[in-house]
Amino acid sequence: MARNKEVYASYKPLYETLKKKNMTISDLVAHGIIRETTITRMNNGFDLPSTIEELCNYLKCSKEEVVEYLPVPGKEE
Repeated sequence: MARNKEVYASYKPLYETLKKKNMTISDLVAHGIIRETTITRMNNGFDLPSTIEELCNYLKCSKEEVVEYLPVPGKEE
């Protein structure tokens, strides 16, 4: 991740990974992997390193299958 550009965390890969595993966000909440408040922060583009690590461990997947970093619209160089 470049330090000189403004980026946000997109969790679109997480939704794709969950779909492949026949799971939903509700499943993650039900199993205590994430909380409802975490979902709000994820939807707002926050980078949540400890949550990303927990998700990777639980889903047995790579970080790239959970999150991608995209330029903030209007802030591209």
